[in-house]
This record gives sequence, C-alpha cells and structure tokens, in this order.
Amino acid sequence: MTTAVAPRGSGRLRFLDRYAGIPLLRVAGALRRRRARPPAPRSIGIVKGYAIGDTVMLSAIVADLRRSFPEARVSFFAGRDNVGAARLIDGLDEVVAFDISRPWTAVRELRRRRLDVVLDFGAWPRIEAAVTALAGAGYTVGFRTAGQHRHYCFDAAVEHSDQVHELENYRGLLRALGVEPRAQPAIPCPARGAGVPDSPYVVLHLWPGGYQSWIKEWPAERWVALARTLAGRSYGIVLTGGPGDRERAQAFADACASQGTPAVSTAGELGLADVVSLLCASECVVSVNTGIMHLAAAAGAPTVGLNGPTSGRRWGPLGDRSVGLDSEYEGCGYLNLGSEYEGRRTDCMEGISVERVLAAVQSLTAEAA
Repeated sequence: MTTAVAPRGSGRLRFLDRYAGIPLLRVAGALRRRRARPPAPRSIGIVKGYAIGDTVMLSAIVADLRRSFPEARVSFFAGRDNVGAARLIDGLDEVVAFDISRPWTAVRELRRRRLDVVLDFGAWPRIEAAVTALAGAGYTVGFRTAGQHRHYCFDAAVEHSDQVHELENYRGLLRALGVEPRAQPAIPCPARGAGVPDSPYVVLHLWPGGYQSWIKEWPAERWVALARTLAGRSYGIVLTGGPGDRERAQAFADACASQGTPAVSTAGELGLADVVSLLCASECVVSVNTGIMHLAAAAGAPTVGLNGPTSGRRWGPLGDRSVGLDSEYEGCGYLNLGSEYEGRRTDCMEGISVERVLAAVQSLTAEAA
C-alpha cells in the first residue's frame, strides 16, 4: 500500500512549514521556561503525523512505554495517511486522527486531554513541533535535527542522528523520559482474511510512497523476471498497492500473464488490516523500501527489502525473518530524512540484481520450511 502524499511532497506545506514554522518556534522557545521531567506520567501523547513505515516502527516505542508506565494512558496522534497503521499497534488507549495541513485540530485534541508528556517523533516538520509546543503538556520531548530548526520549544531535545537506524533515534526520546528501550517493532497478525489464497504465494510490492518516490522503484523488467522464476517454483504471485497503484498494478499483472506468469493484483482492493493478513500468510514478501516493507517485517512475515537511495543501516526492515538488500552502486544509500536527492544518483535501484533477490527469498523460505 502506497502512502498518501506526505508533507515533504507538498510544496505549499513545505513553504508554510519553513517560513512560518521556524520563526514561530524560535519566538515561542525564547519565551518558554524548561520544566522538569515527571517521574511517573499518567498520560502520554505520541505525535506522528505521517509515514506508515515510521508508524510501524513506533509499535516498539509503545511497547516500551506500556512496560515502563503500565498505569499511564497512551494516545497516538496520527495524520490521515498513517492513522490506519497506528490503529494496528497493540497497547494504545486511543488513536486520534488529524489533518497535518490543519494543525490546530491536533492542538485542540492534545489540549483537551491534559497530557503529562508529549513525545514528538517527527524528525523534520516544524508543524509537528509547533503542535507539541502548543499541546499544554507538562513535559515535551522531541528531536534536535541538523538544519531543521524545530527543537526550540521542547523541554528535552534529543540529537537526531543520520548514522543509526531510525528506530534507534526513536529510542533516544524514550531515554530522555528515563526509559531504557528494548522492544522490537511488532504488529499482530489478524485472522486469515477471505482474500488470502489457499496455496503458497509470494507478495510483491513494487511501488514506494513519499517524495520523489520513482527513484526508489526497482526496474519493471526485473520484477517480471523475479515473478516468472518464483512462479516456476510453484509460488503464486500476489501484488499489493494502494488505490493510486491500481492501474499500473493491473498493467504489471498483464505483463506477467503475457509471459505465462499468472499474477493477482490486490492494489486498492484491501483495507490495511486485510493487507496485514495477506502478508502474514505469505511465504515471503519482496518490497521496495516503503511502509509495506516495515509492516511485513513487524508482522513476522519473511521479508526482503530493496534499498537503493535508502540504506538498510538507516531504513532497512527490522525482524528476525527480514533481509535488507542495498544497492551495489557507489554513492547510494544517501537518504536521511527522505529529501536529499539533489545532485545524487537516480539509478541506485539498478544496483540490485534479480539473482540477489532470489537468493534472499530462497534463504528465508528455507528457514521457514
């Protein structure tokens, strides 16, 4: 499933986020007095307004919060494109949806709950930092990200690093709250859905979401070759995708069929819970680096993640049954916050061969046998 257009991909939101957000946060931060951390918060808010994959990783943070503060009420404030993913996370008392282009709706909901602590898991948007600053919470924690100018209003600002996996950055916010993290991302598998095939199948997810997403696509002819080989090994081929992927998913299925490889497209046909059911029952999931990759790995499905401009070290799938394949080309794996494309290679995904993907699938399916 491809995510909706995130704020990084909206020109209007980027303009407002930078030219209104930075001055607002600087002024508010100068007037704000830093407060002491509460030893035992009774109500905790998590702010994350976009990105399915990031939200899936936050399932580990929720588990650690629940373990450390079992009596606390934990609320997740999500945007339109990731609210469905947030609702899959165990341990939350509520999920509150808001439109990131109308941040005052989130501020209103946060203030209404009189939260002891708010954790802002955004690494770059000033919108989320402003929402956190105006939440009326007793204590706020967020990232100090190089060049983003968003940290001025937090009671505790944690350095965001481009040298570690994003989950480790998220864990830094927990440490600022006095919690030693240890959980891994985990999404429970629902009951087997009606649309899940009875015979063994592999899920292919071809299309990433977000800013400049085409640069993260693996060449179509390699997907066709992969599908043909897997079908020759008696696996069914199932395609996933969002509503915006429906036409090209069917075109890809037709291209496979023209070469004698049947493929079934579910793009735009399933809700997120049904997608999870499909992933959980699969023999393996092969995905570009996007939300479905993280969802599959967190649900425990054997998962092969394809990294080109991303790197496995920063953004790879997490889980005992997951493998991240990085591009073999020099100068790839450069994405940090998701927008650092200027002057960089656009052909990184071509540095992943079909043979490497097949070997990874073979390894994971052999382990599961």
